[in-house]
Amino acid sequence: DTSGHAIVAMLAEERLTPTAKAAVSDLLQGHPLVDVASWADQVRNQQTAPWHYVNIEIDETQYDTHRHCPDRQCVTEQVERFRATLADDSLDPMKRQKALKYLVHFVADLHQPLHAGQNHDRGGNDAKVEFLGRAVNPFTKKPWNLHQVWDNGLLDQYAPNAKQAVIQIDQYLASQNEAELAIGSVIQWAMQSHDHARDHAYRFGTDKRLNEQYVKQALPVIEAQLARAGVRLAFLLNTALRTEAVDSVVGEGVSSPIQ
Repeated sequence: DTSGHAIVAMLAEERLTPTAKAAVSDLLQGHPLVDVASWADQVRNQQTAPWHYVNIEIDETQYDTHRHCPDRQCVTEQVERFRATLADDSLDPMKRQKALKYLVHFVADLHQPLHAGQNHDRGGNDAKVEFLGRAVNPFTKKPWNLHQVWDNGLLDQYAPNAKQAVIQIDQYLASQNEAELAIGSVIQWAMQSHDHARDHAYRFGTDKRLNEQYVKQALPVIEAQLARAGVRLAFLLNTALRTEAVDSVVGEGVSSPIQ
């Protein structure tokens, strides 16, 4: 299964500082990030559903918190909220564990263009398309829609599985300045996703046939967005867990990571 969430979690894990890695292991009771990458979808309900996306009109160029994120119920504000919770080591560990699990998921969601571009089709879920000559999605056995194309159709074209995708993205990142990719605000990251939705995801004809040419222009976007999400998630975790108290780790017979 080529899951974007697994890929982003694995990319981030590779980039954790020793301090952050120890803290993550502590909070997740030894589990790797990839094990919790899809947790937020499993517990999704009416209240948390809006946290997975932000509706920025496709032709807009400015982000407006009041308009785009009423009552802070959207992905940009929730990333900030859970980052702050994770960074506060005076809070209950279970609360911080939950924040970590949401953060891993929402940073990936934020980088999926259709989670940030609002084109009145529920993030492409209502946009029925034909993908590479097929009307039916082999993953779901239902008609293809644009959101699924960007969730798994294109990923499947990019790499056969998450491990292979991580190898390819690490190769891509070798030629990038990772420190530069990590900077910027959550809102800037959301607008970058939004612009990809406008410039790439919705770039198809009235016949709604997504052909080889469409895939060719979309794959570099998929690669770059997954790479950014992985690097940025690592950055958020490394900074949130920078001053983690090491005594809890030392207490378990693990040598104290000096950071």
